[in-house]
Amino acid sequence: MSGTNFGSGIATRKQYSGSTSATDKSYLNAQTKFVRKTAVIRCDAQTAETQTGFTLPASAIVHDVFLNVITVDATETVDVGTQGTSNDPNGYLAAASLATAGLVFGSLADGAVTRGALLYETTEAVTAAARKPDTTAGGDPISYTCSAGSDTAVFDIIIDYTEVVTE
Repeated sequence: MSGTNFGSGIATRKQYSGSTSATDKSYLNAQTKFVRKTAVIRCDAQTAETQTGFTLPASAIVHDVFLNVITVDATETVDVGTQGTSNDPNGYLAAASLATAGLVFGSLADGAVTRGALLYETTEAVTAAARKPDTTAGGDPISYTCSAGSDTAVFDIIIDYTEVVTE
């Protein structure tokens, strides 16, 4: 049996016919586990795209991303997304308000969509949207960008995700 181990603990296993490893069936005992996790990342007002220092695990399924605004920055907004392979700087939240303290969720309201494109899909032409998890950004760093006038905002980016682990 041959395989590759990744830093995240994920292992790939291949069986090659004709080799002595072809009779080794120990890989059949591997179990896939879904481990639900939450990342909380403290951020401040940065008007250029800023990497948070948190990178999604390679096997991440992102269910939701929202904010906890701690210090308000009236009239200002923030984009939250990814760098790396998916490279979508507003893929999780697009122009989410920093004007009110507390939890801020992405919206799919007609004319006021703030949920990023990685977390929803259009279901009927362009008239309806549905939430969906993101399975494309695994292994990518999280980034954010505040609107041009931001100078006082302090907030947490909260990422609800599942890590798929094979043991």
